[in-house]
Amino acid sequence: MSLSERLDRMRSDIPGCSLASFGDLRTGMALRSSASRPFKQDFLEEILKHAACHFEASDLVCEDVECDDGSRDRLIVATPRDLRIFVRSPDNPIDVVCCLCAGLECVPQVVDHAHGIFESVAVAG
Repeated sequence: MSLSERLDRMRSDIPGCSLASFGDLRTGMALRSSASRPFKQDFLEEILKHAACHFEASDLVCEDVECDDGSRDRLIVATPRDLRIFVRSPDNPIDVVCCLCAGLECVPQVVDHAHGIFESVAVAG
């Protein structure tokens, strides 16, 4: 299954998910996306840069506190319009899956799907 197909499946499997995207935190580029409506590339890149900033801050905090439960590779950002869930690859921390969802109940499914995507990318790479 291709990356695009995995993102399509992720979005369709998760109720309230309007965007599933795979990107590169270093460059801030969305490499593949599946969306219920068109999103401008600028918007996708903006939220990835936002995620990179938050992950950087989280990494600094985790230097002082033990964070080995996988939580340092997950971010949840609430906006007036949506809930942004970011999951960073534990093996390649520049890879990230981003989802725009309706509520917190989506988080476990987003994390599960994201880890499947990271495994498939590692095998393909």
